[in-house]
Amino acid sequence: MSFEVEGGDTIKKNLIMFDYDGVIVDSADVFATTFLAASRACGYTGIKTHEQVIRLFDGNFFEALVQLGLSNDKINEILGEAFERKLRHAAKVKPFHGIHGSLKTISRHNVLTVITSNVSQVVWQFFEKESIACFDEVVGGEMERSKVKKIQKAMARYQDLPAYYVGDTKGDMIEGKKAGAVTVAVTWGWHRAEKLTEASPDYMVHTLADLEKLLC
Repeated sequence: MSFEVEGGDTIKKNLIMFDYDGVIVDSADVFATTFLAASRACGYTGIKTHEQVIRLFDGNFFEALVQLGLSNDKINEILGEAFERKLRHAAKVKPFHGIHGSLKTISRHNVLTVITSNVSQVVWQFFEKESIACFDEVVGGEMERSKVKKIQKAMARYQDLPAYYVGDTKGDMIEGKKAGAVTVAVTWGWHRAEKLTEASPDYMVHTLADLEKLLC
Protein backbone atom coordinates (compact mmCIF):
# COMPACT_ATOMS: atom_id res chain seq x y z
CA MET A 1 0.00 0.00 0.00
CA SER A 2 0.99 3.65 -0.36
CA PHE A 3 0.18 6.44 2.06
CA GLU A 4 0.23 10.20 2.30
CA VAL A 5 2.31 12.49 4.46
CA GLU A 6 1.26 15.88 5.74
CA GLY A 7 0.58 18.20 2.82
CA GLY A 8 -0.92 15.47 0.66
CA ASP A 9 2.27 14.15 -0.95
CA THR A 10 2.08 10.44 -1.71
CA ILE A 11 4.98 8.29 -0.56
CA LYS A 12 6.01 6.00 -3.40
CA LYS A 13 5.91 2.31 -2.57
CA ASN A 14 7.95 0.68 -5.38
CA LEU A 15 10.55 1.38 -8.03
CA ILE A 16 9.11 0.20 -11.35
CA MET A 17 11.64 0.00 -14.20
CA PHE A 18 10.11 -0.41 -17.65
CA ASP A 19 11.62 -1.60 -20.87
CA TYR A 20 10.50 0.65 -23.74
CA ASP A 21 10.24 -1.32 -26.98
CA GLY A 22 7.60 -4.03 -26.79
CA VAL A 23 6.26 -2.89 -23.42
CA ILE A 24 5.24 0.73 -23.98
CA VAL A 25 5.44 0.91 -27.78
CA ASP A 26 4.66 -1.52 -30.59
CA SER A 27 7.97 -1.15 -32.40
CA ALA A 28 9.21 -4.59 -33.46
CA ASP A 29 8.69 -4.07 -37.19
CA VAL A 30 10.21 -0.58 -37.22
CA PHE A 31 13.18 -1.67 -35.12
CA ALA A 32 13.91 -4.74 -37.23
CA THR A 33 13.45 -2.88 -40.53
CA THR A 34 15.72 0.01 -39.56
CA PHE A 35 18.34 -2.30 -38.03
CA LEU A 36 18.51 -4.49 -41.13
CA ALA A 37 18.71 -1.47 -43.44
CA ALA A 38 21.43 0.08 -41.28
CA SER A 39 23.40 -3.17 -41.23
CA ARG A 40 23.31 -3.41 -45.02
CA ALA A 41 24.29 0.25 -45.39
CA CYS A 42 27.31 -0.43 -43.17
CA GLY A 43 28.34 -3.51 -45.14
CA TYR A 44 27.13 -6.20 -42.73
CA THR A 45 24.80 -8.88 -44.10
CA GLY A 46 25.06 -11.57 -41.43
CA ILE A 47 21.52 -10.88 -40.22
CA LYS A 48 18.88 -11.06 -42.93
CA THR A 49 15.41 -11.44 -41.38
CA HIS A 50 13.19 -9.80 -38.78
CA GLU A 51 13.14 -13.07 -36.84
CA GLN A 52 16.93 -13.04 -36.58
CA VAL A 53 16.84 -9.48 -35.25
CA ILE A 54 14.29 -10.37 -32.58
CA ARG A 55 16.39 -13.38 -31.52
CA LEU A 56 19.21 -10.97 -30.63
CA PHE A 57 17.12 -10.19 -27.55
CA ASP A 58 17.24 -13.75 -26.18
CA GLY A 59 20.02 -12.30 -24.01
CA ASN A 60 21.77 -8.94 -23.95
CA PHE A 61 21.37 -7.28 -27.36
CA PHE A 62 24.87 -5.80 -27.46
CA GLU A 63 26.55 -9.00 -26.31
CA ALA A 64 24.70 -10.85 -29.07
CA LEU A 65 26.21 -8.51 -31.66
CA VAL A 66 29.69 -9.14 -30.27
CA GLN A 67 29.07 -12.90 -30.43
CA LEU A 68 28.31 -12.50 -34.13
CA GLY A 69 31.90 -11.34 -34.57
CA LEU A 70 31.19 -7.63 -34.95
CA SER A 71 33.82 -5.24 -33.64
CA ASN A 72 32.87 -2.44 -31.28
CA ASP A 73 33.52 0.09 -34.05
CA LYS A 74 31.24 -1.77 -36.46
CA ILE A 75 28.52 -2.07 -33.81
CA ASN A 76 28.70 1.67 -33.17
CA GLU A 77 28.58 2.36 -36.91
CA ILE A 78 25.48 0.19 -37.40
CA LEU A 79 23.70 1.57 -34.34
CA GLY A 80 24.48 5.14 -35.36
CA GLU A 81 22.99 4.52 -38.78
CA ALA A 82 19.99 2.74 -37.22
CA PHE A 83 19.43 5.69 -34.88
CA GLU A 84 19.14 8.12 -37.80
CA ARG A 85 16.73 5.79 -39.56
CA LYS A 86 14.61 5.35 -36.41
CA LEU A 87 14.26 9.12 -36.12
CA ARG A 88 13.00 9.27 -39.70
CA HIS A 89 10.47 6.50 -39.02
CA ALA A 90 9.42 7.71 -35.56
CA ALA A 91 5.85 8.43 -36.67
CA LYS A 92 5.35 4.72 -37.40
CA VAL A 93 5.97 3.74 -33.77
CA LYS A 94 2.71 3.64 -31.84
CA PRO A 95 1.93 3.17 -28.15
CA PHE A 96 0.11 0.02 -27.15
CA HIS A 97 -3.60 0.70 -26.74
CA GLY A 98 -4.37 1.77 -23.18
CA ILE A 99 -0.75 2.26 -22.10
CA HIS A 100 -1.21 5.98 -21.35
CA GLY A 101 -3.85 5.33 -18.71
CA SER A 102 -2.02 2.37 -17.21
CA LEU A 103 1.24 4.29 -16.83
CA LYS A 104 -0.59 7.19 -15.21
CA THR A 105 -2.31 4.83 -12.77
CA ILE A 106 0.88 2.94 -11.90
CA SER A 107 2.86 6.17 -11.45
CA ARG A 108 0.51 7.50 -8.76
CA HIS A 109 2.05 5.26 -6.13
CA ASN A 110 5.37 4.23 -7.67
CA VAL A 111 8.60 5.71 -9.03
CA LEU A 112 8.83 4.96 -12.77
CA THR A 113 11.99 4.80 -14.89
CA VAL A 114 12.86 3.37 -18.30
CA ILE A 115 15.77 0.96 -18.76
CA THR A 116 16.21 0.29 -22.48
CA SER A 117 18.63 -0.79 -25.19
CA ASN A 118 17.19 1.97 -27.36
CA VAL A 119 18.58 5.51 -27.47
CA SER A 120 17.35 7.82 -24.71
CA GLN A 121 16.61 10.63 -27.17
CA VAL A 122 14.25 8.39 -29.13
CA VAL A 123 12.31 7.58 -25.96
CA TRP A 124 12.13 11.15 -24.66
CA GLN A 125 10.94 12.43 -28.05
CA PHE A 126 8.19 9.81 -28.09
CA PHE A 127 7.12 10.73 -24.55
CA GLU A 128 6.97 14.40 -25.51
CA LYS A 129 4.90 13.64 -28.61
CA GLU A 130 2.51 11.44 -26.64
CA SER A 131 2.37 13.73 -23.56
CA ILE A 132 3.68 10.97 -21.28
CA ALA A 133 5.13 12.69 -18.22
CA CYS A 134 5.25 10.01 -15.52
CA PHE A 135 8.87 8.82 -15.87
CA ASP A 136 11.64 10.18 -13.67
CA GLU A 137 14.46 8.94 -15.88
CA VAL A 138 15.32 7.17 -19.14
CA VAL A 139 18.58 5.21 -19.27
CA GLY A 140 19.37 4.17 -22.82
CA GLY A 141 21.86 1.89 -24.49
CA GLU A 142 24.15 4.79 -25.35
CA MET A 143 24.69 5.39 -21.62
CA GLU A 144 25.40 1.78 -20.61
CA ARG A 145 24.98 -1.43 -22.61
CA SER A 146 24.39 -3.76 -19.67
CA LYS A 147 20.82 -3.71 -18.37
CA VAL A 148 22.11 -5.47 -15.26
CA LYS A 149 24.30 -2.47 -14.41
CA LYS A 150 21.57 0.03 -15.29
CA ILE A 151 18.99 -1.74 -13.15
CA GLN A 152 21.39 -2.06 -10.22
CA LYS A 153 22.29 1.63 -10.45
CA ALA A 154 18.62 2.60 -10.34
CA MET A 155 18.04 0.24 -7.42
CA ALA A 156 20.94 1.85 -5.54
CA ARG A 157 19.34 5.28 -5.97
CA TYR A 158 16.05 4.01 -4.57
CA GLN A 159 17.45 1.41 -2.20
CA ASP A 160 14.54 1.68 0.24
CA LEU A 161 11.99 0.68 -2.42
CA PRO A 162 11.19 -2.82 -3.70
CA ALA A 163 12.33 -2.93 -7.34
CA TYR A 164 10.53 -4.42 -10.35
CA TYR A 165 11.70 -4.70 -13.95
CA VAL A 166 8.96 -4.96 -16.58
CA GLY A 167 10.10 -6.39 -19.91
CA ASP A 168 8.94 -8.29 -22.96
CA THR A 169 11.94 -10.44 -23.94
CA LYS A 170 13.79 -13.41 -22.54
CA GLY A 171 16.88 -11.21 -22.30
CA ASP A 172 14.99 -8.67 -20.19
CA MET A 173 14.04 -11.37 -17.72
CA ILE A 174 17.57 -12.80 -17.56
CA GLU A 175 19.16 -9.41 -16.93
CA GLY A 176 16.46 -8.29 -14.51
CA LYS A 177 16.94 -11.43 -12.42
CA LYS A 178 20.72 -11.09 -12.50
CA ALA A 179 20.38 -7.51 -11.26
CA GLY A 180 18.24 -8.61 -8.33
CA ALA A 181 14.93 -7.04 -9.40
CA VAL A 182 11.54 -8.72 -9.34
CA THR A 183 10.91 -9.57 -13.00
CA VAL A 184 7.57 -9.02 -14.72
CA ALA A 185 7.14 -10.42 -18.24
CA VAL A 186 4.47 -8.94 -20.51
CA THR A 187 3.20 -11.10 -23.34
CA TRP A 188 2.12 -8.39 -25.80
CA GLY A 189 5.69 -7.55 -26.88
CA TRP A 190 8.52 -9.03 -28.93
CA HIS A 191 8.69 -12.49 -27.34
CA ARG A 192 5.77 -14.83 -26.84
CA ALA A 193 4.88 -16.42 -23.51
CA GLU A 194 6.66 -19.68 -24.36
CA LYS A 195 9.96 -17.88 -24.93
CA LEU A 196 9.54 -15.73 -21.81
CA THR A 197 8.87 -18.81 -19.69
CA GLU A 198 12.38 -20.07 -20.52
CA ALA A 199 13.77 -17.29 -18.30
CA SER A 200 11.43 -18.09 -15.37
CA PRO A 201 10.08 -14.57 -14.72
CA ASP A 202 8.69 -13.90 -11.26
CA TYR A 203 5.40 -12.77 -12.80
CA MET A 204 3.85 -12.97 -16.25
CA VAL A 205 0.98 -10.69 -17.27
CA HIS A 206 -1.14 -10.82 -20.39
CA THR A 207 -3.03 -7.52 -20.18
CA LEU A 208 -2.48 -3.98 -18.95
CA ALA A 209 -5.23 -4.55 -16.40
CA ASP A 210 -3.19 -7.44 -14.98
CA LEU A 211 -0.10 -5.20 -14.85
CA GLU A 212 -1.97 -2.48 -12.97
CA LYS A 213 -3.36 -5.02 -10.51
CA LEU A 214 0.13 -6.35 -9.82
CA LEU A 215 1.90 -3.00 -9.42
CA CYS A 216 -0.74 -0.78 -7.82
